[in-house]
Amino acid sequence: MGELKIIVERAQDGNKNCTLIIIEKFRPLINKYSKKLNYSGANSDLIICLIEVIRDMPIAKNPKFKEDKYIVGYIYTSIKRKYVQLYKEHLNIISRETELNLNVISDYYLDESWNLIDSRIFILSLMNKLSQYQKYIIKKIFLYDFSVSDLANELNISKQSVNRAKNRALNNLRKYAVE
Repeated sequence: MGELKIIVERAQDGNKNCTLIIIEKFRPLINKYSKKLNYSGANSDLIICLIEVIRDMPIAKNPKFKEDKYIVGYIYTSIKRKYVQLYKEHLNIISRETELNLNVISDYYLDESWNLIDSRIFILSLMNKLSQYQKYIIKKIFLYDFSVSDLANELNISKQSVNRAKNRALNNLRKYAVE
């Protein structure tokens, strides 16, 4: 019988020291995934997951859990799945919080007296990361109020191509703004 199995059983019975031993044993794994998640509280979320995994692990029901390697694999897989879930949730939060206000870009180009130097530098750096084609499309659509149809006619391309380029440019701006 494995040593880890005994520690997990004691932790399930409420022994806090055994729970701490398990947390310390899996600390490198928790640290690895919390660094990848890159948000405050990720470490705590993963430790809570580990505690829940220990509590709910079917040690008595599964005969494979007599060997430590199966317990380690079960815990590793559970933490990895929690990491994936937290990563997806974090991306959803970021995508909702990261809103690109194109009116700010419009105000800059239409009002030269704009004196918010930090915002001006930020917007210029964002726009400079776009290709010339994407920058042109963003300016025409959002600054000069061109319709997609008008721009497609001007460039002798399809409306779908203009929309694709516009959407790619907006996604790039969102991505650069988050960095």
